[in-house]
Amino acid sequence: MRRFLLLLVLVIVFVMLFLLNRSVASWQHTVMSAAPGELLYVASFDGSSTDGFNSDWSQYGGRLSAQVEGGQMQITVGEIEGSAYSVAAPHFGDFDLRVEAQMLAGPIQNAYGIVFRLQNKDNTSLNDDSYYLFLVSADGWYRVMRVIDGQSPKIISDWIESPLINQDLNAVNRLRVTARSDQFQFYINDQIVTLCIPNDPNAISTIHPLTGECMEGAMLDTLTDNTIPNGQIGVVARWMEDADQEPIAAFDNLLIYVPSAS
Repeated sequence: MRRFLLLLVLVIVFVMLFLLNRSVASWQHTVMSAAPGELLYVASFDGSSTDGFNSDWSQYGGRLSAQVEGGQMQITVGEIEGSAYSVAAPHFGDFDLRVEAQMLAGPIQNAYGIVFRLQNKDNTSLNDDSYYLFLVSADGWYRVMRVIDGQSPKIISDWIESPLINQDLNAVNRLRVTARSDQFQFYINDQIVTLCIPNDPNAISTIHPLTGECMEGAMLDTLTDNTIPNGQIGVVARWMEDADQEPIAAFDNLLIYVPSAS
């Protein structure tokens, strides 16, 4: 009887710890929300790495680094074809994210921008993450991609050249993404941009290299995609071109509002 009672107590303790762990995980992943138009989150990146909301953001050193420096979040990519990003701790479903971004160093063909609805599987590996990317380049192009469980990126809308992008190093571009359920819109310097969306949802976006025509698809100002319902937001840089100098991107004055109804 004593052995039975001891076993029963151990089972009860195990169940309580299991339920507590699930409760903590749920609290950590609470999706932030408020009324339409309200400001949800601000990151100015002023002060040290632990001041204000700076401590919310993932920061690390090395060849791939993300650190608060000089009042900005600076992302350095020290590996060819590599990428690095920093994300804030809160999770968001619907959002209206705005941030000032620029390339500080490296060849202008490299990319920088916004990562959103990141699902990081609660570990330190990037190889199994799911997320969306909105990227621009300092030579005037933009692109939208999606990654599921760390697999090869799906090109939702391939590189499109745009006069809206302020080109060259140190040129600041105001990037914006709005997410309303499965509807996404993208802005560069306060102007909405169109995407080349394939007619076949399983196809890869393809743009004719000579004419700029969207092949077997349509140019749309709204992306519809329900693959990832919520997640973290952040900023990202990628090394796309071989060069002597590693790319460094900087981000500042990040604001997240609750999107309007339309």
